[in-house]
Amino acid sequence: MKPQRLVLKIGTNVLQRPNGKLDYNQISEFTALVAEIRSRHHEVLIISSGAVGAGREFCQLDTAENPLIQKQILASVGQARLMQIYTDFLREHHHTAAQVLLTRADFGNRASYLNIRNTLTHLIKAGIVPIVNENDVVATEELTLNFGDNDWLAVYVAALVDANRLFYLTIAPGLLKSASKKGPGEVIPEVRELNQEVLDHCFPDKSIGGRGGMESKARAAGLAMNFGIDCYILDGKDPTSVLEILSGKKRGTHFIASKKKPASYQKWLAAGALSQGRLKIDSGAEEALTLHKKSLLIQGIIEVEGDFENRDMVELCNDKGERIGVGRCRISSEELRKILGQQKLPNAEKLRNHKPVVHRDHLYLE
Repeated sequence: MKPQRLVLKIGTNVLQRPNGKLDYNQISEFTALVAEIRSRHHEVLIISSGAVGAGREFCQLDTAENPLIQKQILASVGQARLMQIYTDFLREHHHTAAQVLLTRADFGNRASYLNIRNTLTHLIKAGIVPIVNENDVVATEELTLNFGDNDWLAVYVAALVDANRLFYLTIAPGLLKSASKKGPGEVIPEVRELNQEVLDHCFPDKSIGGRGGMESKARAAGLAMNFGIDCYILDGKDPTSVLEILSGKKRGTHFIASKKKPASYQKWLAAGALSQGRLKIDSGAEEALTLHKKSLLIQGIIEVEGDFENRDMVELCNDKGERIGVGRCRISSEELRKILGQQKLPNAEKLRNHKPVVHRDHLYLE
């Protein structure tokens, strides 16, 4: 096998013992896994949760404290401890760890996005293992600029660094068919398309101690597929399953990558740029975009939502309200509303020659 770039996302429940504190033996096994992967000439990035759990070892907080403040305190203390543990265990295998803390806003700015990619790429080429986590001190559930959970951070980072494979290491053996709380179901070995049938197999519950759940992982894996990244959901309590997959064996659930990879800029549109508004379009415009690869013209816009400026990013939704993509709008929301209000006036014919609202080159369709 040719050398590949791998992203390992390690879930909160995999890293923790039943009492909510860190499982040092499990982390030791992960670092041994990283060393073995590196010995096979592959590159590795780790997306690691666990900072809050690490903080619990040192902090006994007042339970009456604001839950948000509690989490920030635990994350502040725990992130330093978590990195120390990774550093010590990786050093036993003669590897160096680097801490990378990111927020959703870091991905929203194109220049910042490219700088993060440059830094991560050079860390990897230098033989250093990046340990990536969301900066929970500034990115919280009460703020709009967050990833939601590390499942999404993982796929964003995987797309950013052009990873070949993304592994979600969780407490489940994979995506389970007909799973129920009464007992486990059969593991679904492959997913070629993320559809409602696949999502119906996901519990809505979030993992204990974590923010994500199986549906979050499945949706993130679906985005990875669209980016041309092979994605796996598998049992993280047995890290050797990653090595077995690299050896050609089947483990967990494999979300098979699309053969068509979008360009770097297109990936940023989908997994980086922050949308400032929304455009609802009619069925004719939807067909022009999705089937004929056209730009979005003003005649196809039904409704403008939100306030945005020229060159801001906007979501595109069909007439049913379903999101179909995202793009860079070439007209501000204020100007758009004025123009749309003139479509029934005598000079409406001039609108037919108006520049595209979202040019095809600055559009990503899901």
